[in-house]
Amino acid sequence: MERNIRLNWEMIVRTARERRKERGLTQQHLAALANVGRSTLHRFLNQSGDVTLSSVLRILGVLDLLDRKQEGTLRLRASETQDGAFAVTFTPTFGGHQREAKTFAGQESLETFLANLGVPEETQKRTIGQAHSRGSASIPRLQISQTEVEENWPHVKS
Repeated sequence: MERNIRLNWEMIVRTARERRKERGLTQQHLAALANVGRSTLHRFLNQSGDVTLSSVLRILGVLDLLDRKQEGTLRLRASETQDGAFAVTFTPTFGGHQREAKTFAGQESLETFLANLGVPEETQKRTIGQAHSRGSASIPRLQISQTEVEENWPHVKS
């Protein structure tokens, strides 16, 4: 079976270089975090030789450039000033940067959002009920793709 897969390799490498610099990582530090040799990282970043796919995936994974699922806790906080409004944050179990809360003006939009994330209806009802009665609630061990995290919770700007 033949597959017709095309990668924009130049863009992948350029994005990886930019992300490494944005995060203030030296090549040596990135190589260590990705568990690849510095020469492997150099070949990848300079497109100057063969690099195994597993090495590339480890490098891209460290730079959060893979759309993989992240496990974390989704926290709902009922607004103290606006009736029926909620603020929702996602905290990855392992690492990650501080992100802005996503706000919802009402319960219906919150329920739609949670359904789109794959939260079961029973869990939605229980969590929203707890947020109403206690002021906050959480859904632990939720799996959310990296793309969904980036789209819904931008990094806090310093």
